[in-house]
Amino acid sequence: MLTNGALAELSGLAPSTVSRMTGALVEAGLLRQLPGSRGYAPTAACISLGFAAFQALASPRQKVLARMEEAAERHNVSVSLAAPDGDDMVYVDTFRRARRETLMHIAPGVRIPMTYTALGTAALACMPADTRAAHIAHLVARHTGDRAVLRAQIAQGVQHHQEQGWCQASWVADVVGVARAVHLPAQGILSFNCAGSSAQMSASKIERKLVPLLFELTELATAADEATR
Repeated sequence: MLTNGALAELSGLAPSTVSRMTGALVEAGLLRQLPGSRGYAPTAACISLGFAAFQALASPRQKVLARMEEAAERHNVSVSLAAPDGDDMVYVDTFRRARRETLMHIAPGVRIPMTYTALGTAALACMPADTRAAHIAHLVARHTGDRAVLRAQIAQGVQHHQEQGWCQASWVADVVGVARAVHLPAQGILSFNCAGSSAQMSASKIERKLVPLLFELTELATAADEATR
């Protein structure tokens, strides 16, 4: 449940604008106001919208999912596919190890911030220069921590991706992620990511096994995209 005030704070839009938008979404049947509160919740109609967006990625997903699952099992790391949405990256698919060493397929739709993540940095690196500069400026302006540190870290990651084809970040303590993104004409930007604990993500493993995997996944996605055009 989110109120107009919470939505305005999260989006950075004026409260009056948010109020008009929620009203229009209620009329369209996409939101409902919860009884006895000022909060709103999505209706079942949103499931259809989400499913349509999910199906739009069917072609590249069909090409990469089996390889992602096999790699997660073999290398004992999480292997993920995500797409950018505003300030966040939205997981499309993730295969990872659970605590009991069983493989879990995490449901799509989970969001993580674009800042400080390998997935987000890779996506930024694939944007046109003007778009990327504007997006970074927006992310830095909304950041509540040290903005100079954030800008420098993003710049370093973007440069590494542009020069080496991949980037690395540690968003959560003791977790290392490496990512490679690709811009597909029919699908937009897709980011692939491998992540694990510091113990699982040695420099040798990243260089010899995970980076080649990321290149392979983007090549498979590119081939699937070209086949649809």
